[in-house]
Amino acid sequence: MDVGTIANVATAAAVITGLVFGIIEIVHARREREERGAFEVVHAMLTPEWMRSMAIVQSLPDGVPAADLEADPNKLEAAESVGIILETLGYSVYRRIVPLLVVDDLIGGTVRIAFRKMRGYIEYDRARVGSQKSWEWFQWLAERLDEHLPGKTTLALGAHQAHRTWRP
Repeated sequence: MDVGTIANVATAAAVITGLVFGIIEIVHARREREERGAFEVVHAMLTPEWMRSMAIVQSLPDGVPAADLEADPNKLEAAESVGIILETLGYSVYRRIVPLLVVDDLIGGTVRIAFRKMRGYIEYDRARVGSQKSWEWFQWLAERLDEHLPGKTTLALGAHQAHRTWRP
């Protein structure tokens, strides 16, 4: 082999090594971002305010009339607190900061239930302010979960049943 061929092989090997290393780093960075996103979801959900608010929202009837929410400041505050957190989470999923699958695994049922409960209030609020921008990312998130991730778990079949054969 002449020196030119050796140089070409060495250059090609360096380029391939660089590409492989770059791909590995991209995969690693993506996993790290997903883990951070999952941590932030958990962090947002583990506050006393979230837990109190979500318990109130879950106790509401489906499509609770806006007048019923507005008549009780505690219920209204809880619904708005849950809605704002899920609004932010929806946008985070849209921007691919938090993967949709992570949201579904951690709180997919909670998102679906909260939207089902609050849908009437959301529609009322949009009509009242004359804008479809109210609660847009919350609704977007609930619809994407239903559309893309019927998944192993459902509102009727929880993780404790769907994944009972899981082993470490």
